Amino acid sequence: MDNSLTALYQDLERAGITVAELPLSGCSCLSLERGRLVGIDRTRLPTEAQQRTALIHEEGHFDSGAFYSPFSPYQLRAQAEDRANRSAFRKRVPLDELRRQLARGLSVWELADYFNVTDEFIWQCYLFYKDTLGEDFSRPAGA
Repeated sequence: MDNSLTALYQDLERAGITVAELPLSGCSCLSLERGRLVGIDRTRLPTEAQQRTALIHEEGHFDSGAFYSPFSPYQLRAQAEDRANRSAFRKRVPLDELRRQLARGLSVWELADYFNVTDEFIWQCYLFYKDTLGEDFSRPAGA
């Protein structure tokens, strides 16, 4: 899985999604379903890992159809954010590849480097697979 910035921009473009750099207040990145637009404020995302992770999350909104209006109740927003994250985890940190890299003994920071995301994203991904899907990472891959 190529999660480089170049690959992410190309994947979004192929999907008909425009990425525009915008000064944003209150957030660092956002997706607009109508217009198929991702707005990103790189001044709020100082590292490339943060930029990549934000774009991966926003791609998850489009892949899962998880959108909400700014005036939606907290529950609806939280559900949409969760759906976007789950879609992003499955696409950009596939379970089989995560298992292979864990079997190699990579730390969370090495996994983040390997998948080109933040360590926080890797932790969230790991917990999703473990707690939500019931994946047992203590067993060898394929067992």
